[in-house]
Amino acid sequence: MLYNKILFTLLFVWTTLGPVCLYAQREIKPCQQEPAFIRTLGFDPLWTGLSTSEKKLIGISLVVFEKKNGETAPNPQTPKQEIYQHPSWREAGYLSTITFDRQGNVYAIPAPLISMLYNKTEKLNTVYQINANTGEMSEWMSLPFYGKPGITNPFGLLGISYDCLQQTMAVGSVAGSDRYNERGVIYLLDVESKKITDTLRNIDVMGLAFALDEKGNKRLYFGKTRTGEIYSVQVNSNGKWIRKSKRRELTLEGYGPRGDDKARKIKFSGNQMIVSGTAFNYNLQASSEKPETVYTFIWLPKEQKWGLIQYQ
Repeated sequence: MLYNKILFTLLFVWTTLGPVCLYAQREIKPCQQEPAFIRTLGFDPLWTGLSTSEKKLIGISLVVFEKKNGETAPNPQTPKQEIYQHPSWREAGYLSTITFDRQGNVYAIPAPLISMLYNKTEKLNTVYQINANTGEMSEWMSLPFYGKPGITNPFGLLGISYDCLQQTMAVGSVAGSDRYNERGVIYLLDVESKKITDTLRNIDVMGLAFALDEKGNKRLYFGKTRTGEIYSVQVNSNGKWIRKSKRRELTLEGYGPRGDDKARKIKFSGNQMIVSGTAFNYNLQASSEKPETVYTFIWLPKEQKWGLIQYQ
């Protein structure tokens, strides 16, 4: 009798409201592959990491860690054994965020550090690719400027993220924005054809990540550079934004040791959103002077909102 009552209730909900999915917002299953050139060089991929923040080194570096008995992977305290750089990895100047695709290709975006000496202004909207097999870096795609970097804002691209479901990529630029005008853009790219499928204009963002929302729809999550807010917008199967779906997810404002962090990096782990927050004021500053705080949020299905678990 109880079973029939439950079944009737479910059928009523299904026929009157349509299918109801009680998902948490969650990560998209990773598909990225390790670059083949790491093994070709004789290194163990489990004990290496690509870095754009090595002191006194321009560009991107492959850090090789010392293997420890009883450990299967390095941790933050593991000593560095060696640092490798392909000659081409310095040619674009200082780089910031990197991402990988399902073939193991590496994508990186430029970001000046301290001065513009090593970064050409005309290349600040260029995405670079390290070939998975050869390890050589070259220009992959130059994105159009809707405003030029200048004295008050020397930046171009600030965020990049790869989508495993459709092999698309989102890239965010703040080029041309100033104290009073937000002229940034988020580009949605088809990786295979190297074409821009859509753009969101007049918005400055930094951290980017694709994930699934509570209804199973794919969204791009993005952190604004002028506030601590993180928003999201749905992406359809044709690689277009569903603009009316844009919504505010959470804010970092008031949290952490500074209270005014911006989301530099966003990633998902299960139903948790992990955000690296830092100060950002559109000016050049050494990375060592930009302390980061890592915030962990979890999706609360009943409340339909994100809850802060911890920050450190």
